[in-house]
Amino acid sequence: MNTAKDDCFVVKGKLALPYQYFAGKTGSRFIISLRDEHKIRGLKCEKCGKVFVPPRSTCDICFENIADKWVDVANTGTVTGFTIIRYEEPHQPVKPPYVLGLVKLDGADTPIAHIVKGVALSKMAVGLKVKAVFAKKTTNSIMDIDHFQVVGDKPKFELGYSYEELEVGMSASFTKTISETDVYLFAGISGDFNPMHLNEEFAKLTPFGTRIAHGALPQSLIAPVLGMKLPGLGTVIPEITVKFRKPTYFGDTITAVGEVVEKIEKKKWVRMELRWTNQKDELVAEGSCLAIPPAAFLKK
Repeated sequence: MNTAKDDCFVVKGKLALPYQYFAGKTGSRFIISLRDEHKIRGLKCEKCGKVFVPPRSTCDICFENIADKWVDVANTGTVTGFTIIRYEEPHQPVKPPYVLGLVKLDGADTPIAHIVKGVALSKMAVGLKVKAVFAKKTTNSIMDIDHFQVVGDKPKFELGYSYEELEVGMSASFTKTISETDVYLFAGISGDFNPMHLNEEFAKLTPFGTRIAHGALPQSLIAPVLGMKLPGLGTVIPEITVKFRKPTYFGDTITAVGEVVEKIEKKKWVRMELRWTNQKDELVAEGSCLAIPPAAFLKK
């Protein structure tokens, strides 16, 4: 564009273009069946016999109009492909990491893309059998199927990531709201009955002005991260260090996060960065640990 002429000018600004997708007649009937009947339906081409889920009004093989040829398909199916989502974006229905799979339902000839749960990321594979789990609260969208759950014979437990499977940058978290009951139970378990935690009148005399949770209580929330998520079952923690930054008050919601920051090749261990934040995203504590992941030969 040539702006050298005197009668040309530039106006700078931002243009907002909000939009929504309309499901259309076919998509709406599909979603209504999910919402009201907990049934998955597809459209069948009588010429070639193909059943399409998600439904489409025209057969893409025969080009026949099949808009009124509805059939029921099963809530069970097989994973025909998948990807692991590891990066967070605003439009995602759940926080990563999670599995987005292609599920070909029994009775259908085309796969539907949806979230797959019930299996460790390292164990996700094509061919797994799954079953639809419907949402408890309707969303009037495809998310009325909350997810597809892996079913069938499987071990009672899944070992976590081996050293070879772990990568720098992998992370996991656990969140819990600390209640008064939690503090009293922790006092009984630990034997720490300091009135700073249990007696409000005494606590008013402290710099905090009210009762606070034991420092080790929110710290313990890293246990389900390391022992059950990352690296996961079979992990041993030989060393952990923590620095406390802020107190945890009754009713605070604490999120414990563990992230792999270093792989120690000589020992086949990993170093993890640990942090705890509250509902205000304030840093409650931070630290690090050494983790011995489950050995690769145990997972065979």
